[in-house]
Amino acid sequence: MRRLLWLLLVLLPTPAAAVDIIPIPITAPGRLDTLEVHTGRIVRAIDLPAGLVTKEYVIRREIRSRVDDPFDPDLLRDDVQRLENLAIFAEIAVAVVDDSADGVAIAFTFREMPVLVPMIGFRYTEEDGFSVGPGISSLNLGGRGVSVSGRAYFGAADQYWGRATWPWISGNHFSIEGYAARLTRFDVRNAFHEKSDEMYARVGTYVGDHGRLSARATYLRTQSEEDGITLSPDNDDRLFGLYTTAGWDTRDSYRVPRTGWRNEIEFGRVGGFLPGDGDFTSLVLDVRRWIPSGLRNKFLLSGLMSTQTGTTGVDVPLYYRYQIGGANSVRGWPVQGPSEALAGKNQLIGTVEYSYTLKPINRYDVFGWSFAVGLDAVAFMDAGLAWNEDAEFALNRSRRGLGAGLRLLVPGSEMLRAELGWNSENTIQFHFASGSKPTAQRSRNR
Repeated sequence: MRRLLWLLLVLLPTPAAAVDIIPIPITAPGRLDTLEVHTGRIVRAIDLPAGLVTKEYVIRREIRSRVDDPFDPDLLRDDVQRLENLAIFAEIAVAVVDDSADGVAIAFTFREMPVLVPMIGFRYTEEDGFSVGPGISSLNLGGRGVSVSGRAYFGAADQYWGRATWPWISGNHFSIEGYAARLTRFDVRNAFHEKSDEMYARVGTYVGDHGRLSARATYLRTQSEEDGITLSPDNDDRLFGLYTTAGWDTRDSYRVPRTGWRNEIEFGRVGGFLPGDGDFTSLVLDVRRWIPSGLRNKFLLSGLMSTQTGTTGVDVPLYYRYQIGGANSVRGWPVQGPSEALAGKNQLIGTVEYSYTLKPINRYDVFGWSFAVGLDAVAFMDAGLAWNEDAEFALNRSRRGLGAGLRLLVPGSEMLRAELGWNSENTIQFHFASGSKPTAQRSRNR
């Protein structure tokens, strides 16, 4: 009960101010914020440019404005936002043109991001440091919005991984995703030399506009050079898992949300009727709320609770413990090591962030390739704790931190974060990470 009350206090919704939401940058005539003059006129045509890599049906299924219907500027704004959520366009422009005395034509134009991008990339975590290597990405393979990427990193941690996602095959966003990776590193949190192979396959669908359902099958093999880390006596664990997730997503934008919710509850099972080592059930509750507070300002309230049954070291591997500290946990605290007294198989983390848009996402051209990039400033407060037994769930075992930083909004990895955090011991910690903190804190390797 205490943990639920704390979570509710962190996540209690605050009434949103009555403000205008910043529209996606529009460069063609007829900006989206000046289209009310056409309200009610009959839509005579919806035109798309020729010569796009993106298949026409991929675009048209996101457009709910219809020919022969009255023109609705709010519906057109939503159409543009759904197209932006595909994450395949560097720029979207729309013009509403007089067609007749009582009709209009809607004309879209697009600047597509590169179909295939070879790169020299880097991987960085506060646990592992920097690794560098080649990679390749496609955000729009075959013009169908299919995302495929692969990386090979060498350095503090050697990692090879590939991921493919087809976000809308048929029906109501029926989707599939596959991932495979190999990681070789020294695990600082748990003090062992790790060699792991990880794979998962996921299927998902929408329920209406905002409901989400998915199922995921996972496999993790972890090998240790040190004794006493794995569940198996031969220092070689194999964990098979099945997970189901239900969610509710009302974000106005997937890439830079300003208002709405993104909530998920996930139930998982490792072992039991499945083969391999390990025997535990997991439950994850993830709640996020964005609240606009001005034309360039917004708040994010985020809460995460992850629990696992069983006993650590007997049913649950040691490397599945949570430690509170680091860029993707409670900022202001460094990454914790194996002697961490506050570690446990369960965690609860709450976050409040205030961000200000320094540079809205806009198109930039690099050697003929177009990308959409933006910049935010942020201030944050985090609080969290980890525990094994109910008696260990106590506020005096929690950690708190606050700070500020900058975020470069980039395609592919969502954002790069550079932040300074301060903790209750009056020390300052620099954090650098990729991806949003609420997403990254759910990962086993943070």
